[in-house]
Amino acid sequence: MTDGQHPDKYSADPRVSAGIIKKAQSFPEVLAGIASLDGLRESPSHTSATVDVGWKDGPQYENGGPVDWPKQARSVLVLALRHPRKKPGLDWWDGKGTAGNRVLISVSKHLKQWFGEKLGQPAHPLPYHVEKGGVFLKDAAVLAGLGIIGKNNLLVTPEFGPRVRLRAMFLEWRLVPTGPIDWFNPCEECSAPCQQACPQKAYASGVYARGSCMVQMEHDRTNPVPGDSDGANQPMVRYCRQCELACPVGAWPQSG
Repeated sequence: MTDGQHPDKYSADPRVSAGIIKKAQSFPEVLAGIASLDGLRESPSHTSATVDVGWKDGPQYENGGPVDWPKQARSVLVLALRHPRKKPGLDWWDGKGTAGNRVLISVSKHLKQWFGEKLGQPAHPLPYHVEKGGVFLKDAAVLAGLGIIGKNNLLVTPEFGPRVRLRAMFLEWRLVPTGPIDWFNPCEECSAPCQQACPQKAYASGVYARGSCMVQMEHDRTNPVPGDSDGANQPMVRYCRQCELACPVGAWPQSG
């Protein structure tokens, strides 16, 4: 951007969004997309999180008060890291986090540095949890064009199905969004093996029952098993992925 050029005028060029996506996707096995913050505020999860408190700038999470988003934030860069079947340890919790999350944190730090050095713009990596200042990542990913919400209540991407891990960054440019997409709907005629695979029958009513899913997560949390995700043999929490692994989308050998 040249001196004196209005940032919104510059960022309205779709080539700017495309260049940012290209950089983000230069990291191995990472997908990326851009959503507008205005669109995110109107998304289903954020709307339902704010309706009872009348707060317009961000959600109020179930266990906390209003979440402060930077007032200068205009866009959200969403990152999706592939989590293939052959690397289950990416999502094993070791008491401090997961290997996959550490990869995404590293990618976010490198991108923040790149934004500052190459584009002269700040970028704000977000925490994973909404109550700590993050966003509802599945909604953000849909608005960024990374995929759709499937019958398993997960983000389903064309490339990797639901086997991805998500993080996001706030950007101060009002960038051209890269989604949502209208050409991808793999669940329309699918027999929903994801729902049938659930050990807690969380889809028995035809609608995802979060409480049933939480029962399984609590079981997994309180029954850690020896693991070796980062070379240290210690108890690891291996959360259930049955609905995710049962999805046929993106399940060919090179990406499943």
